[in-house]
Amino acid sequence: MLTAWLRRITPDTARERARCTACPLSVCRRGIRAAVLRMDCEGCEAERLRNLGLFEGACVRVLESQDGLLLDVRGSRVAVGAALASVITVLPLGS
Repeated sequence: MLTAWLRRITPDTARERARCTACPLSVCRRGIRAAVLRMDCEGCEAERLRNLGLFEGACVRVLESQDGLLLDVRGSRVAVGAALASVITVLPLGS
């Protein structure tokens, strides 16, 4: 009986993994690590982000997510506005 109860309240890891699909960076919560898949922003914005270390394949961690995002990118903090974060596609990697 205890085992059946635990199964109901414990998330199925296979289902959790299935939900981890590509999404906009703007929907990632605080503490989430993610790999950048694509940046669909204008050339000058993309170039600026790449110079700051945010490029396709980079791993980022969301430090804060209020009115935009504060990211940890390779040991540096990078602030990204909500509009820009919405056009950056990432793959969430977990906490």
